[in-house]
Amino acid sequence: MADTDREYRKAFYHALNVHQGARMLSEKEEFERYYVPIYDQPDGPVGPDLVKEMATAIDFTTGGSVQLLAGYRGAGKTTELLRLCRVLDRDVYVPVYWDIEDYFNTELPLEEGAFFIGLAAGFVDNCEGAGIPKEKLIDRIRRFFNRIEVDSSAVLDTSAGPASFNIKAALQDDTSFRNQVKKALSSNRRRFKEEIHAFFDAMVDAMPEGKTPVFIVDSLDHYRGRTGTFDEVRESVESLFSVYSSELALPRMHVIYTVPVYVKPIGWGGQIWPVLNVKVRERDGSDCREGIDLLRQVLARRAPGGDPERLLGDQVDRVIRASGGLFRDLFRLVSALLLKDGRLPVSVTEINEVERQQRSHIATGLSEEQWEILATVKKTHQLRAPRGHLAEAWALQALGYVLCYRNGEVDWFGVHPLLDPLVTKSD
Repeated sequence: MADTDREYRKAFYHALNVHQGARMLSEKEEFERYYVPIYDQPDGPVGPDLVKEMATAIDFTTGGSVQLLAGYRGAGKTTELLRLCRVLDRDVYVPVYWDIEDYFNTELPLEEGAFFIGLAAGFVDNCEGAGIPKEKLIDRIRRFFNRIEVDSSAVLDTSAGPASFNIKAALQDDTSFRNQVKKALSSNRRRFKEEIHAFFDAMVDAMPEGKTPVFIVDSLDHYRGRTGTFDEVRESVESLFSVYSSELALPRMHVIYTVPVYVKPIGWGGQIWPVLNVKVRERDGSDCREGIDLLRQVLARRAPGGDPERLLGDQVDRVIRASGGLFRDLFRLVSALLLKDGRLPVSVTEINEVERQQRSHIATGLSEEQWEILATVKKTHQLRAPRGHLAEAWALQALGYVLCYRNGEVDWFGVHPLLDPLVTKSD
């Protein structure tokens, strides 16, 4: 229990920002300490329990499967994927989790060939739990490069540590290496696919006790670029899943890719599971009590003594509403309030100031076309835009400035609550 206000603030701040500073927690540690089972309510404000459905789809599928998990950044996809790893039957499955941001700059367009090389390296770098000797993994990667005629000498120096370390560096910094990979894919796509699948087929053979890998490829949803490059980045991600869907279905294993909420790959035949924001308001603007109460539990789990009211007093619901139901934005608002130096609970004036700062931050740089789209969303509760402005609409959704709310059988769209007052003024 934190005795002084300052100790309380500091402990609460650490619990909301566990990936910063010297006391960083891993995603697994964060899950074990702070997870709130938000999907326990049947047909609740976050929708059905997608993790249970994904696990069932894996269990029901003979051979391998491929699924997409789509949603806003900050909506809790990674947390739910970690829960998936926990609910899988470990006597049957081996979860392998790879965060692609360890390998790629998600503000640049995605290169398909480099992605597949990263896929192989990321699997190798994260399957320690399978008990496969490192030397065996290195040898398999070397043989794969030789078969697609890519020079591996610069990236597979076993004296430098893990094989994937040098591959990671090459994918980030070595233009010559990436060009070799691009040429290998474009000159003979069929052979490239056969070899990448042969590599993963061999990895399945190496699994202990005949277990099946469940390969989770996270953070593809972070691909969105900046304002000037958003469309190019979006098209590169959609192209990967539209053009190379057969390559992405890896043999004899189950694969889950997280993708941006805006991605609509042409001809995609597999499951696409949506992880959206917690529903905190109804279409008529009234509170969704169930959603607000869930996020109260989330704050209580991280607040010292389970007491967010010590910081927020009777304004807890207000701060939750202002977040739009996104964990990222809720934690950002509460963190900013924890840095205030006045008496607790914080004042309404301090909350107004933090909301104003956050509102100014997210409003900066929005184009006139985007303000018009926001006004349309506010009036119609639909996300629609002329063909020439679709990139602006998708960017608003990717940034979480337009949110999707569940309303029985029909979903509806709304403007992020922090932006809503500005849109009202522009009507």
